[in-house]
Amino acid sequence: MNKKSIVVGLIESFVYCLVVYLVFFEFVGFKRDFLTMNLQPLLIVIAVMALKYGVYISLQTVLIASIFFILAYCRAGNDIVVFFLDYQSYKFVLMFFFVALVLGKFSDKYHKKVDELKEEKERADKKYEVQREKNLELVDINERLKTRIIGSRESILTLHKITVSIFHMKVEEIFTQILEIITQFLGADVVSIYLYNKDKNMLRARMKVGKSKIGNFFSVEKEKYFEDVIRKKETIEIDTEKYPNAPLYIAPILKNDEILGVINIERLKYHNKEKYSFELLKIISEWINNALVEAVEKERVERAKNSFKNTRVFNIEYFNYIFSEDKKRKKIFGTDFIAMEAENLGLTPEELNEKIKGKIRDIDSVGMNEKVIRFLFVNADRESQELLYNKVRELVSGVEFYEI
Repeated sequence: MNKKSIVVGLIESFVYCLVVYLVFFEFVGFKRDFLTMNLQPLLIVIAVMALKYGVYISLQTVLIASIFFILAYCRAGNDIVVFFLDYQSYKFVLMFFFVALVLGKFSDKYHKKVDELKEEKERADKKYEVQREKNLELVDINERLKTRIIGSRESILTLHKITVSIFHMKVEEIFTQILEIITQFLGADVVSIYLYNKDKNMLRARMKVGKSKIGNFFSVEKEKYFEDVIRKKETIEIDTEKYPNAPLYIAPILKNDEILGVINIERLKYHNKEKYSFELLKIISEWINNALVEAVEKERVERAKNSFKNTRVFNIEYFNYIFSEDKKRKKIFGTDFIAMEAENLGLTPEELNEKIKGKIRDIDSVGMNEKVIRFLFVNADRESQELLYNKVRELVSGVEFYEI
């Protein structure tokens, strides 16, 4: 019982006892009858308070009622000493205590049982709600699996046609198509592809879809699960409770048993890790592996062919091709990028290359011709726009860049 209930109970006891004393003693002519009533009004007050509040308040009520009873005894012209010597006088006080204890204990047990039942009901309601959510989740999973099973034959044929057609595409188109396959067939909405540098034992981001939690460049030694994939050379499922920032699944990109990179499934649209999804990823990763290897090898050739000699600056035609693929990815996957352009006031590719060397990420692109200079920052949201504008203005001073 809290302090507020105790205070309220004591006030109620005093008020009820006072009312009984005034009505049955002060305002009537037969005062002595109040002291000998078989059904003592103060006893009724104690019984009510005992049933309402329990033993603790009822004993306080006994004390208050006893004071009013003794007061009435004395005001009736009796000697207080005789009160404690005459059983006929103090028997009412004993009755007060007896009723308070019996009914108070009964009330306490009743209220305790009610509280226990309320707590049990709350626990049952919570368990029911959890079970209900699980059931709805299972129904949802079953419906999606049913849809997948019904369309599995058509899906496999479609997947086969897509993977065959990939080999005739350019590098950026290959990556776009592969991301489409993964998101469409696995129901993933956060996916990333990383390339592996064996000499440095580093992984570098090449492509990302969704809000990835993984850095763009890091040492494999820092993350045990990436070490496991590179060592085992097979698709693995991660314990996300042990590693909350890790992907759900990681699949290797292999060429002649050599790791070229990894595919990370970081989140599924329905947030459900399913055995079906894991097994399907293993199948898909095997089918698209050769296409990814083709893309990695083509990329070196394409970039060398379309960049100015001894620089990482692309000719404007190749830059525009990359830019068009990023716009396509934004439309399909909702990926973010920031592209900007400025007039070229006479910079050569070699001079521009010196200015940007070590200052922008490998996954970002720079293109130019004698008229314009363009930058493309992938996986860059609107919050970082001003920061990137300031960075580019520092790198290439004296010109005004604007978004394209």
